[in-house]
Amino acid sequence: MKADLKKIKAWLKLLTAPEIGHATAIKLAKILGEPVTFLDDSTKLLDLEFISEAAKEHLANIAEPENWENICELIEQYNIKFVSILDDDYPGPLKNIFDPPPFLFYRGIIKKDDFRRAIGVVGTRKASNYGKLMTKKIVQELAASGFMIVSGLAYGIDTISHLAALDRRAITYAVMGTGVDQIYPSRNRELAERILENGVLISEFVPGSKAEKWNFPIRNRIISGLSLGCLIIEGNKKSGALLTAKFAMDQNRDVFALPGDVNRPQAEGPNYLIKLGAKIITKAADILEEYELTMVHQPSFFPELNEKEELVYQFLLNNKPETHFDKLIVKTGFTVGELSTVLLSLELKNVIKKVPGNKVVPLY
Repeated sequence: MKADLKKIKAWLKLLTAPEIGHATAIKLAKILGEPVTFLDDSTKLLDLEFISEAAKEHLANIAEPENWENICELIEQYNIKFVSILDDDYPGPLKNIFDPPPFLFYRGIIKKDDFRRAIGVVGTRKASNYGKLMTKKIVQELAASGFMIVSGLAYGIDTISHLAALDRRAITYAVMGTGVDQIYPSRNRELAERILENGVLISEFVPGSKAEKWNFPIRNRIISGLSLGCLIIEGNKKSGALLTAKFAMDQNRDVFALPGDVNRPQAEGPNYLIKLGAKIITKAADILEEYELTMVHQPSFFPELNEKEELVYQFLLNNKPETHFDKLIVKTGFTVGELSTVLLSLELKNVIKKVPGNKVVPLY
């Protein structure tokens, strides 16, 4: 299904008008319908007292949004779809939060059923080994029990959450702080492609939007808004993960927290949330219990490996007992970032482990 460019253009024009933010744009659309139906006839705005004269004049004269041709090219190139808050397939849970996005750009396929059992999982970019292992374990069990995993595609806990969901062939949504054509961090480009096989990349930012530091706190309200509740794995009191928890509380969503070592800075945020009343989570069953669900036990199996993972794993098998990271770089031809991503994925799939001396060993 191709995106309706006229519809997109009208929404973008509407939000360029002075004094028209999300709330006013949505209010206007609920009164008059999709902006494409009234922006070509500015007389429809004349009797609306909550629209300023400056906004009316702007909308009567603007030709097209900034960078419109580039936006159109990116929509075509990446098969980007668009949904407004007036559409039936706009995610239901988002409609009732404070400051819902008037529209969303996305890649993949949004299904209403995805949100019936959705959990947000977020945490620090600098995860401890404890945080990584617990994220993998809990998310894999949640995914195996039918949960859709929502996270932010950031490095660290977010990355592990998406990978753990994919390892159980579960649906996962990546809520981005950039346009859905811009993969950030760039090392997660391959992960983004895997997500698109059975999930969605979604953003309120127009195609072409680069990574700006103020975008990421804003998008966190969407992570929590799409979810029944949010699990905070690690992060300090000022982290984005804690901001997501605050949004979840404001949106009347459940907040779950993994307790951690009080001497570790990564545990500061979750331990603080527990003091405020967040539910302590030490295993997936704690979350399932909250929703009166039971654990689905999956039979153990050797996980499916992609081409890069298979290349590295076979090399490790042929060079037992252990292989140095630098040797893998030379033999595979991967960059440090590429190899690090592949090794993390293999580690999460329980087929390798890292040992002292910057070495890796296969487990089978």
